[in-house]
Amino acid sequence: MNFFGTDGIRGTYGSTLTDGTAFLLGKSLALLGEECPIVLICRDTRISGENLFNALAQGVYDGGGNVINLGILPTNAVGHFVRKMGGDYGVMITASHNPPQDNGLKVFDRYGVKLCPSKQEVVSRMMSGLCQNPEIKGKIFEPVFYDIENIYCDDVLSAVDVDLSNVKIALDCCYGAGYKVGRMLFSRAKANVTVFCNRNNGKLINQNCGATNTSFLLEKMKQGDYSLGFALDGDADRLAVVENNVVVPNSKVFFAMARYLSEKGRLRNNTVCGTVLTNGGVESALNGLGIRLLRSDVGDTNVFNTMVKEGLNFGGEQSGHYLLCDYATSSDALINALFLCKIYREKGSLLQYASPCVEITSVSKNIPLTESNIALCDGDRLQNTAGRVSQLYPDCRLVLRKSGTENVVRAYAEGAQAQKAVDCVAATFSQNVNRL
Repeated sequence: MNFFGTDGIRGTYGSTLTDGTAFLLGKSLALLGEECPIVLICRDTRISGENLFNALAQGVYDGGGNVINLGILPTNAVGHFVRKMGGDYGVMITASHNPPQDNGLKVFDRYGVKLCPSKQEVVSRMMSGLCQNPEIKGKIFEPVFYDIENIYCDDVLSAVDVDLSNVKIALDCCYGAGYKVGRMLFSRAKANVTVFCNRNNGKLINQNCGATNTSFLLEKMKQGDYSLGFALDGDADRLAVVENNVVVPNSKVFFAMARYLSEKGRLRNNTVCGTVLTNGGVESALNGLGIRLLRSDVGDTNVFNTMVKEGLNFGGEQSGHYLLCDYATSSDALINALFLCKIYREKGSLLQYASPCVEITSVSKNIPLTESNIALCDGDRLQNTAGRVSQLYPDCRLVLRKSGTENVVRAYAEGAQAQKAVDCVAATFSQNVNRL
């Protein structure tokens, strides 16, 4: 059984994700590590996070390992501190942008990198081989590592050196992992920052706020003369950006960051990595600056692995994950926000700086899978369907992929006939035919 999905282990707490799952993961990591391995554990604010931490830590101890409790910090902090403290593994307890009832477990290796698929398989096999109904014994007390929030802020600000004096910032922390260090970072960078949704309240995480619900931040920014606005998601790895009361499209954010690095002579190989969902307009705009775009499969782990293979230092996803590998080994929304502030201070406007990037019309649709149509995802049949639809609409770029977290096929098309192409795919699945 493979416990891992697109981004770690994830599910509804008490149903598809249990304390037993966390215990099995902790024990497996301890058994797979060297003698007396050290596992660093961090979490977001979800109510279930405390129980999962307790079970995970017990599993580590049961397997002969030790635990360092990092408390509540952004996901990237786990990878950062695994490297800094010489840990063997790191685990972030979070379900990212999912609702409060969900939770998950993201695993990092000793290099601060999320586990690759082959390592995930090894861990899954170990978990499957252990007792599937472990006894979770009460609560354990593992104090949070002393002054860890200030250490994180020190490290971030030493990497991204920016003075935000007289810059008025609105920051939506969505009651998540960045609720405390968000204000600390921007205040120490001398910004005039107003912070919203910055309480440790896991019942409200991602609820009508945050990076996937930007209407909240937009409404707040209308009430003040803000230079920029930033919204985080639950584990502070995803970022939404607002300027002049307009949400800056993620494609333009990606373009602006790539352009800035290139102009500073800091973009390795003058190449960036996106995904199959990166809009074609981004690629055209980058090419116009002499920057090459590589595409990986969807998922920040896939982006990172491609970057390592090609020797790159910048990549990202359309979802709002951006990897600045000179600073981090995974997407950190707060690092990315500070980096964008640096661009803003030098260039005056992110929207204007990113104006050469014009998106091609695109359409996305989630197509439900049922017992009658799921066979269309078997083997090469999904890509065969994509190929046939593409022949009917040759001016479109079409991407079909089965979701790793939901029981749907995600259809994405761009071009003048994008809507027709997506509708054609949806009709194929609703009729359960293998011909068009």
